[in-house]
Amino acid sequence: MKHQPKHILEYALLLIVAGLIRILPLRAALALGWLIAAATHFIARINVDRTCTRLREVLGPEVAEKQLRHMAWISWRNLCFNAIDGLRFSKLTAEKIRQQPIAHVEASLKKVQSECDGGFILATPHMGNWEIAGIAGDLIGLPLFTIARKQKNPLVDAYINKMRRSFDLEVLYRDAKGWKGVIDRLKQGKVLAVLPDIGVRARGVTVDYLNGTATIAPGTAHFALLANCPVYPIVARRVGWCRHDAVLLDPIVPNPAADKKDEQHRIMQEVMSALSKEILKTPEQYFWYNKRWVLDPK
Repeated sequence: MKHQPKHILEYALLLIVAGLIRILPLRAALALGWLIAAATHFIARINVDRTCTRLREVLGPEVAEKQLRHMAWISWRNLCFNAIDGLRFSKLTAEKIRQQPIAHVEASLKKVQSECDGGFILATPHMGNWEIAGIAGDLIGLPLFTIARKQKNPLVDAYINKMRRSFDLEVLYRDAKGWKGVIDRLKQGKVLAVLPDIGVRARGVTVDYLNGTATIAPGTAHFALLANCPVYPIVARRVGWCRHDAVLLDPIVPNPAADKKDEQHRIMQEVMSALSKEILKTPEQYFWYNKRWVLDPK
């Protein structure tokens, strides 16, 4: 099958950038990411005003404008840092992860794994480097899997899948076959990693979140109920430039005997309330630029 010239160009640029990022030392690669972030934020001003508006709506009028704009900058810088980290994931090892602050959750995750009859769900927001929690879990031996969309560019999609195969992280695509496999894997003792803080408009559940309301997909609760497994919220944070930490929160346990619709709403509300509380502790770590913004319009 012939590829479109646009896809070939995007793929070629990705290979060049990825090769350079992997050759550079970590701090030098992140410095390049910082320059890109600064140029696109302070000069091109990509979505800066919209993001500051979102921050103002959540945090209220008592936060100074200067502080809001600093939060918007750190959030954007972290996004660029996350892209750099993502291109270097193949260089990560379990030993390197265990040298990071995030290593302290290993014992907790292993304890949860040993106590569960089957698998469990890790629900993490778009915060810090949200993918590092999954990579770290995979490297310490958790049988992780996740659900992803196919990239529009098939060459880029193949490249990303090749990088994922550097680890044992299993990726299911969002289709009928993928959905069916989720429950089977959870019952087999595997661990599903999900990002629940994405807004939907059809067949969602409305919950309180970030001092507002959000209509989100009930998939996390749906899978928890069908597999009768707990949901553990987990939040990642970036520490300085190069290091990462995470906090594993108390589990939300499904009640299979409850009304299905009510129980889905309860589970999603408890998940989002726990995540909201952590986000508001360090709001600059959250991804306020998300295109699929989670909060409902006022």
